Amino acid sequence: MSELGDRMGLIKTLLAAALPSRIVTRDLLDFGQRDCTAGVYTLVSNGEGGYENLNGREAMDGTQRILLVGQVQLGEDVAPSAIEDAELAMVDEIKTFLRARPSTIVQLYMTGFRQSQQMDAPFGWVSIDLEFIR
Repeated sequence: MSELGDRMGLIKTLLAAALPSRIVTRDLLDFGQRDCTAGVYTLVSNGEGGYENLNGREAMDGTQRILLVGQVQLGEDVAPSAIEDAELAMVDEIKTFLRARPSTIVQLYMTGFRQSQQMDAPFGWVSIDLEFIR
């Protein structure tokens, strides 16, 4: 496996240990392909860039972009605002995780997030932008 792949695996392992009530995976699947009632976090690599490109260090010391997708499903009769609350709870979990992150991933930062805007009820999702800066 590559250094980038190893890093993704490490983040997945640490996130799963910190959030045992959630499913943590690296396999992004559609809502219909898995049960999302417990909440699912999926880590997806989104490329790398920003290399220093100094002589002898070409394509080194870049920033890996990571997308963390959170998916949750609530009951059919739930209010759309409850979906939004569940999404925001997932975002808060990730913020808490990052504040307490171990030294092995101290370079991991959250740069923003998007959410369903209540449009997919009873499903909810968040897309959290992360960067691992070398």
